[in-house]
Order: sequence, then structure tokens, then C-alpha cells
Amino acid sequence: MSYYARDDFFNNPEVLERTVEILKGNLELEWMGIDVERVQCRPKDARRGLTFGDTNVGGYGWDKIPEKIRHNYSMAPRGAQLPDGLPHLGYDINRKSEVWSENAPELYEESKARHWIPAREVPWDAVENLEHGQEVELGLAQVYTDLTVMASLLGDMPSKWVWHINQELVELKMWLCTQMFDAARLADVFRKRAIAGGAGLGRDHAALGELVKSVFDAGNYPCASASANILLSGLMQTVLRHVGAVSTNAADQTIAHFSVQDVSRSLAYGIGHMQYLIEQRPHVATGLRDHLDEVENTLVGLLGSPLFFSNLALLTAGSRSEAGAAVPQVTALFRRFADEHAARRRVSGIASEKSPLEAFVSELEA
Repeated sequence: MSYYARDDFFNNPEVLERTVEILKGNLELEWMGIDVERVQCRPKDARRGLTFGDTNVGGYGWDKIPEKIRHNYSMAPRGAQLPDGLPHLGYDINRKSEVWSENAPELYEESKARHWIPAREVPWDAVENLEHGQEVELGLAQVYTDLTVMASLLGDMPSKWVWHINQELVELKMWLCTQMFDAARLADVFRKRAIAGGAGLGRDHAALGELVKSVFDAGNYPCASASANILLSGLMQTVLRHVGAVSTNAADQTIAHFSVQDVSRSLAYGIGHMQYLIEQRPHVATGLRDHLDEVENTLVGLLGSPLFFSNLALLTAGSRSEAGAAVPQVTALFRRFADEHAARRRVSGIASEKSPLEAFVSELEA
């Protein structure tokens, strides 16, 4: 790693001399004549306002970003003039294909437009009049505890990588920032719902910890993206849909409705990212496929764990005494998830003939 020695500006006589001249009114305004691209951008749709898509023009647009970025390692916005002497900020993700998805700018705009506020938009009064018994409330508290862990990982994963990414990819980095904010909102509302119902938070368990660890420990950003945005977001989407379907409480139904929207954006980005990456660099598909198989293996540990499986059966049946009869329905839920996940892998270009998830669900059905 190279060493960067900072200037001692306070004791630099040239800086002091320039400051004195400025105080005398001798300003330096030559920068006003810089040679940069002049464009005018206007909203294509006045109802949406000026979006990233409207500013995808000339050298300011993402279409002009080269696959390998070699000209800019500062934090200057794309299109600004880059004089000599700018410090290198240490970006080590400088390939566009390593992070890019063509839908990232639109997902950023959608995330802002569909921003929701759980503190006000969830009908919390409904929790005062629960139409289910204490057993179901305990089950909901446990599933919301699990979802809080998953949502926290969806926020931590992009935060681990975003500062590595070259600033030329500004739309992608801003999408990751909204993804972090969405994940924080989800973790917030899941935790609040578990506490608000009176049952308190549930138990953490090793099977879930192994899954999130396998995602967070991914050795590069593409692998982290595939496992977090395709696999984990897909699991969250399945569980949230199921909670919304079996719940009779307006608070839970509202949480499920909005939360599915949020995690679906991560799914859309993950698929788009894999498609763009593999189109540009087909040879990386094998490594991504193997990594996702490894993470699926830890997912099987969660799906087959007594706590996770039995809790879904309890919520499906609506009581502890009837939970055993709901096992086929939970198996059917896993089958839908496995089929949807396999379809996402196929369209992403990382389908697997040895999917641990498919093997597990087939064994359950047998």
C-alpha cells in the first residue's frame, strides 16, 4: 500500500501568501472558464420530476462509464474537471460490471418514491385488539425476530462494500445507500412489532447465524450481492408473504405489504447485477454458482431447523395443537420458494444442477 503524506497547510508559506492576496480582494476566478460539457436536462415526466434517467446525458450519463475506470479515484462527481494532484481515495472496485445493474438508477428513484414511515403508516392500534391467541403472538414475535436479523444483514452488506466502489458509479452507490435505509426501516418495524404485541423478542439461533455469516463473509462484492439480494431477499419475500396471508391483524398485513415491496427491489437489483456482470465477464459465472450453492447449504440448515420449521407450522395452523397438521403446507411453502429461487438463478445466469435447496425440498416431499 502506498503512503500518502498530507501537506501541513497551516505552516505552508504559499498557502498563507494566497490567503493574504484573497483578503486584499485579489481573487482567482480563472476556474470559471473550465472546459466541461454543457448540457440542459429537463424532466421527461413533470409528475416524477428530474430523475437520474433525465440526467443520463453525454459525459454525465452512466452509459459513458468505461468497464475499467482508470481516470478518477477522487470523490468528484462524474463529469467534473479533474486537475492534477488530486489524492487517491483508495477505491478498489473500479470495474463497472462488478457492481452495475441497468435498473439501479430506477430502483433508487423508486425507493425514494415508495418511502413509507412505519411509525405512522402501520395501524398500531390493531395490535391492541389481536384476533389470535398468545401462541400465535409468540410465533409472530419469533418470526419478526428472525426477520430483524435478516434485515440487519441486508443493511450491513452494502455498507461493507459501498466505500470500496469508485465514485464514477454514483447512481449505483446512491442505490446502495437507499438499500441500507430500506433495510434499517425493515429492521426497525420488525423489532417494534415483536415488542408491541406483548410477547417480546424471540430467540436467536445458530442456524440463522450461520446463514447470515455465510452471506456477510463473501469474499467479493458479486458473491455478496448474489447471496444477499437473490437468496436472502427471496427468503424474506416468501416469509413476509406468508405472514401477510395467514395473519388476521391489520398491523401485520400492512407490515407484510410494504416490506415485500422493499425486499423485491433488492431482488430486482440482484438479478440485474448478475445479468450485467455475466454478460460482460462470462467466466465469473462458475464462481458465483459455487458460492450460491455454499450459501444454499447454510439456508437448508435454517429451513430444516426445528425452531424455524415448527414456528412456520404454528403460524400456518393458528395454534400449537394443530401445528403438526400444517407440515404439508410448510413443505408446499418451501417448494414455492425453491421454484422461485431456481427461476431467479436461471434468469441470472447462475443456475445450478446440484442446488442444495432443491435437494432438501425434494427430500421433504418424498
